Amino acid sequence: MTNVVLIMTDQQRADSLGCTGNPIARTPNVDVLAERGAVFTNHYTPHQICSPSRATLFSGLLARNHGLTRNGVALSEEIPLISHELKAAGYRTHGVGKFHFQPILAGAEHKMPDSNAFWELPESAGWNGPFYGFDTVDILIGESVSATEGGHYANWLRKTAPEAAELFLPENALAPVPEDCDEIWKSAVPEELHYNSWIADQACDFIAAADTSNPFFLLVSFPDPHHPFSPPAPWCDMYDPADMPAPDAQVNELALMPSYISESDGADGSKSYVDFLRDPGPPREQGFMQTTHSLSDASLRQAMAHTYGMVSMIDSRVGQILKVLDDRGLTEDTLIIFTSDHGELLGDHNLIRKGPAPYRQLLNIPLIMAGPNVTQGQRPQFTSHVDLKATLLEYLGLAGEAGDGTSFANLLPDELHETQDHLIAEYHARTRPETYNQTLITGKWRLTLYANNPSWGELFDRSADPGEHFNLYHNPEFGPIRDELARQLLDLFPPAPDAGGPSIATY
Repeated sequence: MTNVVLIMTDQQRADSLGCTGNPIARTPNVDVLAERGAVFTNHYTPHQICSPSRATLFSGLLARNHGLTRNGVALSEEIPLISHELKAAGYRTHGVGKFHFQPILAGAEHKMPDSNAFWELPESAGWNGPFYGFDTVDILIGESVSATEGGHYANWLRKTAPEAAELFLPENALAPVPEDCDEIWKSAVPEELHYNSWIADQACDFIAAADTSNPFFLLVSFPDPHHPFSPPAPWCDMYDPADMPAPDAQVNELALMPSYISESDGADGSKSYVDFLRDPGPPREQGFMQTTHSLSDASLRQAMAHTYGMVSMIDSRVGQILKVLDDRGLTEDTLIIFTSDHGELLGDHNLIRKGPAPYRQLLNIPLIMAGPNVTQGQRPQFTSHVDLKATLLEYLGLAGEAGDGTSFANLLPDELHETQDHLIAEYHARTRPETYNQTLITGKWRLTLYANNPSWGELFDRSADPGEHFNLYHNPEFGPIRDELARQLLDLFPPAPDAGGPSIATY
């Protein structure tokens, strides 16, 4: 049987790799993977926020059906995930890194291993699973500063280098932090102690010790390039900010968009991101989307350079994992998948981070698959995270619950097959109900409706305006197209703004 290694990142957009056409990104290891596999250039997540997207990938269900509609909700342990299906088929299942199936700030009474509070409980001693279908896990919680508080990585760091957690903090950065953005700094933590290194080391140890008489499923989940923009050396200096491309933005383009987008100016007196991690206070809308108007050009370029640095650091760790697979002679018997949960705006549309707005930069994410019976080449067809479970089950010849998705396994050996002609996406709000939105994407159009605020809407001609800069929703000339697409969307996907389980924590 075929082994499966699923490598995930967090907040990485599709166009961030050399193999997807980025002229600046240095990603030689992922590029090598792409050279012998399938590169899905129109792969999307239905949800632009971490936990809902991850739960959809693993369950094959849309967020309204698996219940984890927003960060701060826990995924039911009764829902069959990819990991459950493979375990039932005889696979040894192991996961390393960030899961985010449960709220990081869930109280100790919930006894959730994906929360910091669990790791203060006596039952955390020696615990390493089972967890959501994984026989064993090495858990990391959060990213950057917050990754040092709970989970196996935090415990390892305290034991290995007790003072190292302080080196993640911006006040200990290798260079001054920009005054206009406290999320951009050069982390002082040594590369060998950084969580990306730890994740790759744990993954390699698992592969090196794997019993090859049985197949395995290994999840390797990196928390980066998620903000804050704080890679360690040498990756924080790998890219010159002066070499960064200008963001893809048009003057005054946000004036045609729903008003909440341009109101996200970061000047409302809210806490900084790092302070929010330490003491969240009242809930905020998800994603920390912010206009770039208050950022200097230098700071934005530094954020971009650091993002590229984080991507390259992860690429180097992917190379480490690929080498161990080669050394053990497992490459030819292993399906390797590289993807992310959602993207990052990174200055495009004069916005940064992520949020309710379903721009392509947030929904279009990398997907590379290489392994037995996968032919090399690009796949421009529409595919979605909701389809991955069904695809894996068919590819591996296993029974199981496919969920809401449709398998695209026929695209792996033959790039000429057709898939669906549309995609759907949905955002469930945390604090501002009117930002709930639903999206229909076709080859030519992207339509977004706001059920709780019908005066808002988005319509983009993807052929004439692939950057999604000119909102045509209120343009009378395009009224008939808008109305027909709206009818299709509402027939396919009726509004469900109140779907999902209870929020048990801020995030």
